[in-house]
Amino acid sequence: MAALPIMAQTGGNPSSWALKTERTAGGPEADLVVRTGDINNLGFGWPAGFDPFSGKSTGHGYPWKPPVGAPAGTDRIMLGSVVTQHDIDSRNGDGYAHTTKRSETMPEPVTLAVGALPARIQSVVFQMFLDDFQAPVWNSRFQVSLNGTRIPSFEAAVNSLQQTGPIGKLVTLKLMPEYWPLLRSGTVKLLIDDPTTHAPDGYAIDFVRVLVNPHPSKYQVTLRASVTDAATHAPIAGANVQAALATGATDRTGHCVLSGIPAGLVVAEATAPGYDQATMPVDLEAGRTGDAVFALHRHQEGAADLERSIKETGSAAIYGIHFDTNSATLRPDSAPALAVVLTLINGRPGSRWLIAGHTDNQGSAELNGRLSKARAASVIAWLTAHGVAAQRLVPQGFGAMRPVADNSTESGRALNRRVEIATAP
Repeated sequence: MAALPIMAQTGGNPSSWALKTERTAGGPEADLVVRTGDINNLGFGWPAGFDPFSGKSTGHGYPWKPPVGAPAGTDRIMLGSVVTQHDIDSRNGDGYAHTTKRSETMPEPVTLAVGALPARIQSVVFQMFLDDFQAPVWNSRFQVSLNGTRIPSFEAAVNSLQQTGPIGKLVTLKLMPEYWPLLRSGTVKLLIDDPTTHAPDGYAIDFVRVLVNPHPSKYQVTLRASVTDAATHAPIAGANVQAALATGATDRTGHCVLSGIPAGLVVAEATAPGYDQATMPVDLEAGRTGDAVFALHRHQEGAADLERSIKETGSAAIYGIHFDTNSATLRPDSAPALAVVLTLINGRPGSRWLIAGHTDNQGSAELNGRLSKARAASVIAWLTAHGVAAQRLVPQGFGAMRPVADNSTESGRALNRRVEIATAP
């Protein structure tokens, strides 16, 4: 690929915001910054002196036509790809959905011409100026992918947003190291779509940036976090809380403080062994301190729980299937979880299922790949021995390549060691 031109800094230099694409190597913000989409509030412009990187809010009107020359996926209203005109006419939805034509709102990926990466990568973040995402309001369920690979942490973040207004905000998300190879092709397509729910939830993207080895942000905020058990209200010590590149562990009172976070919609995530992950957005302007209050639920793996997870996310993670260390032999205490999976599969006669093994990042990639495949095969062997036709089951092994949490913490590694099930096409 030919070398891309090095252009001006983006975040702190409004004179460059009109550029529809930028690439800055060795600049003040990061070792590499790549942007697609001009920084112009979806074509409406900013108030005098307004800086969208400061975390301040500003609104705009709607509907609107995409400005001429706007890069694909930016400055336009989009709806989930399965939404039909009948859905728009017959279901409750937001103003974007009910003031646009379905033919003009199909999701489009935002393409980032990343080019050559720095020789050494220490961290990667994506910054997206997102507008009017309202999954908790309209029960939509967005999927976020890079070059066709879904990024679970990005999906959790986007599905936590409640941007009624409409109001656009900067969201800064850490890309976990296992997904960095997706950048090495030189071109990255980021797609946000809701391909399952038919919810008329319109949304828009002003711009997307990827920062490789980012430097401290010009506009920073601080987050106070508390983590408790949702059932007992007792504090959870040792829970991990992460927002952008900041991370911390809760003390015995269930509290921690994260600092140096880029301003905007700060999306914080809390994890603890034995609990479901939780994600929470906190709207913070530069220089301010906000609170994220997490009440974590114990992970449940009944048939109804698995059904709900598959409906909401397309798959279900199972932690009750246990193996000895570095072994694919099922332990006896796996029987209850396997029985639930069997009930779920038998409840859908004729369906086909993907059975996927996942590991944490401890050990070599080759070993983890073999181990995850062998573990998936062991689960399938148990299911076929209990009456499920082998042709209905498809084994997969991803090793550590598709984490759902940060492998740098024990709670994250525990969440990554899992078996996942999903319906197969």
